[in-house]
Amino acid sequence: MAGSLTATHSARKGKGIVRIDIALTCASGAVDAAPIGSAYGRLVGVAFDPAAGAGATMTTTADFTLTDSVTGATIFSTLDFGTARLIRPTQVITSNVGVAVTAAATAVDVNRDIYIAGTMKAAIANATTTDTGLVSLFIEEG
Repeated sequence: MAGSLTATHSARKGKGIVRIDIALTCASGAVDAAPIGSAYGRLVGVAFDPAAGAGATMTTTADFTLTDSVTGATIFSTLDFGTARLIRPTQVITSNVGVAVTAAATAVDVNRDIYIAGTMKAAIANATTTDTGLVSLFIEEG
C-alpha cells in the first residue's frame, strides 16, 4: 500500500457546514484510494495546504482525487495539489447521453455545484516519496 491518510470530521450540531480534514503522507509518491467517511450535501469549498505535515512539501505535480466509495466515480480532482489555495469546485453539466456540454453563445453557464451523497475515498498520485499535505473539504449539509 502506498502512503497513508487520516481524515477527521468536525461539524456543528444539526445541519450546517461539515469540515473533513484529510492529512496525507505519501510513500513512493502516492497514497492509494482510502475511505475518508461520508457526507450528504453540496461541496462548497476545498482548501489545499501543501506544507502541512512533517514530511516534504507536496509537489506541484501531485494529483488529488476524491471518488465515490461505491462506484469509484470521480467526484472532484485536481492536477496541482502543491499550490496552496481555497477553491469552490464545480463540474461541467452533461447532456442526456453523458457528453460534457461545451460553453457557447447558447450555453454560457455550463458549470454546476457538486453534490455528495455517501461514502468517499481520497487518493494522491504523481507526488514525490515523502510528500505530506492537508486537504480540507467543506460540505454544506441540508
